[in-house]
Amino acid sequence: RTGARVSQAHHPLASMHINAGFAVRSPLVALLATTRPAVRMAAPEIEWQDAVVLSNTPVADSQATRQLRVKAAGPLDYKPGHILGFGFEEEGDSKQGPYTVTRSSGSTLDIVYRVIPDGRKTPGMAAMAAGAPVRFGGRFGTPIDEGIAPEVERVVGIATGAGLAPLVGYAEQALLLEDGPRIELYGGFASLEDACCATELDALAAAHPAKFSWTACISRLGAAGAGTEEEAAAKRDAGGAGGAWVSGRVTSAVPPLLRTTRRTHFHLIGNGAFVKEFKAGCLEAGVDEGRLTSEVYFNGKSEPDPDAVATVASGLRRLDAGAEPEAEVVAVVSMG
Repeated sequence: RTGARVSQAHHPLASMHINAGFAVRSPLVALLATTRPAVRMAAPEIEWQDAVVLSNTPVADSQATRQLRVKAAGPLDYKPGHILGFGFEEEGDSKQGPYTVTRSSGSTLDIVYRVIPDGRKTPGMAAMAAGAPVRFGGRFGTPIDEGIAPEVERVVGIATGAGLAPLVGYAEQALLLEDGPRIELYGGFASLEDACCATELDALAAAHPAKFSWTACISRLGAAGAGTEEEAAAKRDAGGAGGAWVSGRVTSAVPPLLRTTRRTHFHLIGNGAFVKEFKAGCLEAGVDEGRLTSEVYFNGKSEPDPDAVATVASGLRRLDAGAEPEAEVVAVVSMG
């Protein structure tokens, strides 16, 4: 196993492009210059099985991010982070695509997805009621827990959007282990209303206060519809253990909050630009490749922004040099 887990979620039934990733520890210029080209792979064979929808519920205030729970005929063998093919029929049209498992138990599994209003699949998925017939199959990629370096004391999961959900499923399982690592999750969202899985995250924070924390990074703070400090305070007053709320993109907001990179494994999920930038920044800062795993949901062909890479790298170097964190923590709120 190399440390760089590459599980880009392209269509499992068509030719897939797998980006070979960043497996170098050279300076930034060399890192960007030596990225290997995409490799075309044959379509994997999928053995489909039938299932029915048990529930289809929003997991963000915006209603745009939803969790679909389905039930199969028998026991399933999936873990958070596995990728599967999911399909259904809509007005005689067969629709299918790749999705990442959030959690699975017995004969049920959950996937969390964001509704794209003009998308081909997700509007139909959002309309599914309990009892709707669906199908799924295949088991691809490496589940999150199997990619974690064995010697670490802490796992830092960083995701954008719905990519946070599989990390929640991983944390739910890992925190049951007495000798498991401390887990910190960071989610990047455009607005306060887009923050997803807050109920589950608050429950984990309440149950495991010494071993778990989570933070939402709001990139468009103050923009129309993105949320204000007053709205955040109202959420804080309304409930739960809460998570920290910071302003900014994950590439700038997260590094100062981490305290150190030592004995830490990083798992990155979501937008390809973010994944590549944060991974490159980690490598530039000296994080061992064996403590970096990732999954790209979309935007896999993007090139990392050198300025964003430099921001991550300098922030992480500053931590391990003993400098004080310089993040602006706006408030601590409940996102539930």
